[in-house]
Amino acid sequence: MSAANPGTLVSRRWHVASGEGAALIASAGTYFLLLCGYYMLRSLRDAMALEAGRENIPLLFALTFVVMLAILPLYWWVVARVRRAWLLAAVYVPIIALFAALGASAHEGHVPVALAGVYFVSVLALNLFLVCVFWSVMVDLWAPQAAKRLFGFVTAGGSAGALVGPTFNATFVQTLGVSWVIYLACTLLLIAVFTGMAAQRMRAAATPDATSEQHVAVGGRAIDYLQRLVRSPYLLTIALFIVMDQVLGQLMYNEQARYVESAYASLTERAALFAWLDVASNVLALILQIAVVSWLTAHGGVRTTLLAMWGLCAATFAALGLFPVGAMLLVTQVIRRGADYGLMKPAREMLFTVLESPTKFKSKSLLDTALHRGSDSLGGALYVLVAPLGLAGIAGLGAAACLLLVGGARWLGAAFADQESKGLRSR
Repeated sequence: MSAANPGTLVSRRWHVASGEGAALIASAGTYFLLLCGYYMLRSLRDAMALEAGRENIPLLFALTFVVMLAILPLYWWVVARVRRAWLLAAVYVPIIALFAALGASAHEGHVPVALAGVYFVSVLALNLFLVCVFWSVMVDLWAPQAAKRLFGFVTAGGSAGALVGPTFNATFVQTLGVSWVIYLACTLLLIAVFTGMAAQRMRAAATPDATSEQHVAVGGRAIDYLQRLVRSPYLLTIALFIVMDQVLGQLMYNEQARYVESAYASLTERAALFAWLDVASNVLALILQIAVVSWLTAHGGVRTTLLAMWGLCAATFAALGLFPVGAMLLVTQVIRRGADYGLMKPAREMLFTVLESPTKFKSKSLLDTALHRGSDSLGGALYVLVAPLGLAGIAGLGAAACLLLVGGARWLGAAFADQESKGLRSR
């Protein structure tokens, strides 16, 4: 690391200190490949949900939650025993093999309901482990000061991949077909394993104190870090943000599915539409990550970024409440998801950089996986209750919820700054 004053570096967004450049490029490149491959799978996932039946979407989310609860202890077992330098391979390779098998089972044209359901659950459950282990590695490699400067760049790499992936699908899925799209996505994920491991090696080489850590497992007992989660107001507030974000997203997802089912008939037409929606939301996310998030964090801290996220979402929901039509619903989805990935995602990952390594891998994985999908199930159940309110009523509830989360953002941002200052004083 450079010996420059940390405060000076933070104020200079995009500053790359000595020894950071190669690892930063490898990190952003890995996230590019990861999200490019994932979004190729994702647009197919949303189309598969309709093949399985829109009425079955709540059941599919519930099954996803059950599957994730079954996988999570295995993930913790792997984290506790596999050296950190090999974690990406240990998690990614089995997932890649599964999707390659699903690609081989997919037939063009009509997809059987059972296969569509298995594909949907697999993408929804396993994609969080793909992203979770990547960010666990990132927050373990980069110190808080570096993260505030550079995580916007890393997430921008992901958004670029999330832009290329669905653009490819929207352009070629009807020509290549489902199976070949899945195969190409698996290839990108496999390359991400090698680039991610290279980022770990380069970062460890630049920070000798961290070299030995990469050759040991995280260790510890999962129960210890579950207890820390429920006893920590800091982690519980992050959990609240995740729950509310996912519940609101689930309400909108069901409304979107209702609209798309009525307006588009075939699997490939729906897949292309979902791909273009992904393109639009990821363009917005990329703009926010490149031009906004680092500036906000450098000048106002993580708190300002969180406040911007929930303020923008509140305004967007309010606009949908005033104009509750299908086109406005799709625009709202683009803005909400763009803000989620462009503002909320980098800020939330920064929040974990001030915690100890076992918490980054154990408690964080519970938040990023089971809590996410549990919140989806909760949102699906709540949708049944609020659906009679119509699109305008649901949008009004969303706006009110976002305004309440502004208060939580102020507290959480202040708590991060306090944890960061304690860490700097202890060095």
